Amino acid sequence: MDYLLKPFDQERFRKTLARVRPRHAQSGAEERQALLAGLLAQLERGARPAPAERGRLLAEFNGKLHVIDVAQVEMIEADRNYVSIRVGRETYHARSTLSEAEQALRSQPMLRISRSCLVNMNYLREVNRTLRGDFILVLAGGATVTSSEGHRAKVRDYLATLRLTPS
Repeated sequence: MDYLLKPFDQERFRKTLARVRPRHAQSGAEERQALLAGLLAQLERGARPAPAERGRLLAEFNGKLHVIDVAQVEMIEADRNYVSIRVGRETYHARSTLSEAEQALRSQPMLRISRSCLVNMNYLREVNRTLRGDFILVLAGGATVTSSEGHRAKVRDYLATLRLTPS
């Protein structure tokens, strides 16, 4: 519209305003409406959930590499420089850390029950307690794992969310 360079006088400022006001009034409502519609469309795009990625892992079993759907993983245990991935009754191995595996499985309700074990709570079938108060978790594929003392509260809190409350 115009460019004012300091120092400017009142007369120059009034002339600039006289040119700007009619243009602003003319395009103001239409432009604001278009801008608002664009912002709303952008917000709607951002509010939509991103298409779900189907997470997969590459692991070894019987000397062959297999692609595993993360939704099928029941449990992961640390085993030195590897992790053991339990899918049903099968155990796969991958060169990874437990933290890397936890990140890869973030789409699943994984719960760390000890320093070296993650459990997919979708496959939890039975819960028992030890005399010390640790939790013994039985999974759908038959695996049995025990929580450690340091993770006992986290397991207890998760199990409390599963309890049905009378209405």
